[in-house]
Amino acid sequence: MGAGTGSTGGSGQGYRVEIEQLRTFAGQVRLLLKEFEKDANGTDTHGRSGLGKHAFGTFAEATEIHDRYGTMRDALRDVLNQLQGAIDDAQRNAELTATNYEEHDQHTAGKLKLTDDGWSVARPSATSEAAYRANQVPSQRGNATI
Repeated sequence: MGAGTGSTGGSGQGYRVEIEQLRTFAGQVRLLLKEFEKDANGTDTHGRSGLGKHAFGTFAEATEIHDRYGTMRDALRDVLNQLQGAIDDAQRNAELTATNYEEHDQHTAGKLKLTDDGWSVARPSATSEAAYRANQVPSQRGNATI
C-alpha cells in the first residue's frame, strides 16, 4: 500500500502511517546493525582489546590498574552487546509495525467498499444506517416541522 491510512488532519481526525518510510527505516537500522556487528560487536571487540597481565608492569599498582582495565573492558563489552540487541530489536519492531499496518490496510480495503462517488459506503451496516438516521436533523428525516 504505502500511501498510509486515515486523514492527515489534527487531533481526532485519524492517523496516517507511511509504510514505506517504516520499511526504509528498518532497512537503515539493518545496515547500522550490520556495520555495528562488523566494527563494534561487544564479544569481538572484547577479544581484540585484551592486554597481557603485566602490560602495565609487575608492581602492585600496575596489577591493580590491569584489574580495573579488565573490569572496564568487560563492562564495555556488556554495553556494546546490549546496544547491539537494542538495534536489532528496533529493526525487527519497525519491520513488524510496517507489516501490521499493511495487513490492516488490506483487511480494511477488503471490508470497505465505496460507491462511485468515492466517498459513500456501498454496503453500510444496519448499525451504521440506524446511527446515521438518528443523528439527522428533523427536516432531513422528512418531518418538516416548523
